[in-house]
Amino acid sequence: MARPRPLQCPFCDNYLRAPIDINVKGIEVTGGICTCGAVYVLDRTAHNVGDIFMDGLTFVCRGDIDKALTLGPEDYESEEYDYDQHANRIGRTSKTGKVGKIIFIRLVN
Repeated sequence: MARPRPLQCPFCDNYLRAPIDINVKGIEVTGGICTCGAVYVLDRTAHNVGDIFMDGLTFVCRGDIDKALTLGPEDYESEEYDYDQHANRIGRTSKTGKVGKIIFIRLVN
């Protein structure tokens, strides 16, 4: 199990603020954008990771769901972590044991 640490982008190591609610062309996500162009999306319950991943692909495509649906695994990089939203840390830090999942996605140029 990974040691808990502050929320950082896995692609550039930039420290990130806690996810916020965002509406992108009708897609509602809780997440954010790193300065390197990666996006991150949060699944608070860790029970809808597939849906959240698709939302993340649409988010990284700036709301273009058609483009997101055409992406293949070679078109993006992704990383998934346990996330404690109360501490804004990745890793198992919650005293209740309840953590969400946070997914980072970056398009490959």
